[in-house]
Amino acid sequence: MNHRPLLAIPMLVAALAAQAQDRTADPLGPLAQCINRSEFQFRQQDRLPAHVTTRSVKLATGEGRVSVADGYRLMLFRKGSLPLVNLKIERSAAGRFAADRDTIVAQMQQMAANSKAPQLVSLETDTRQGVEVLGLNNPNVTQSAGIISLYTLLHAASGTVATAYLLNQPADKREFATDAQYQALRDQFISSLAACMADPAP
Repeated sequence: MNHRPLLAIPMLVAALAAQAQDRTADPLGPLAQCINRSEFQFRQQDRLPAHVTTRSVKLATGEGRVSVADGYRLMLFRKGSLPLVNLKIERSAAGRFAADRDTIVAQMQQMAANSKAPQLVSLETDTRQGVEVLGLNNPNVTQSAGIISLYTLLHAASGTVATAYLLNQPADKREFATDAQYQALRDQFISSLAACMADPAP
């Protein structure tokens, strides 16, 4: 009788357990708290389930995978009753950040390439305090339903990825009245986020 398949089951279970997140530590907790000390604060904080170790992204070549060793989803508010940013902060699995970065950059390049007038966007890039910043911005607030801007910030030193969806609001409740006011608010948030990623300590 061949028992090899039965012997493989405990090894498979052990491998899956090793991939699951280590909940004895909270490596992204300081970053979340740093963000919360800014003008943009969360009223909802959801930690990624421990069994989730990857997420999928759409690429021109098909589906790509990004590793996720830990993560949070934060809904950020400023002064009003409506959220301004849907923010995801994630830590790449050990040794996977460079590959994750390549996949994310390819995804954002593809999103820019797929955009069409009048919402034609280009991929904007910058580096601040060792944090790589990639941005896709719709050109006009009044023509942007739902998401106005999408930003990904990458911090190689800590293996951290932040994905920020900056949200539009109903015209009568907006915290910005013009494109210029929105851009100033957006830049303020991205600056605060990059600073926290570079150094989350109080």
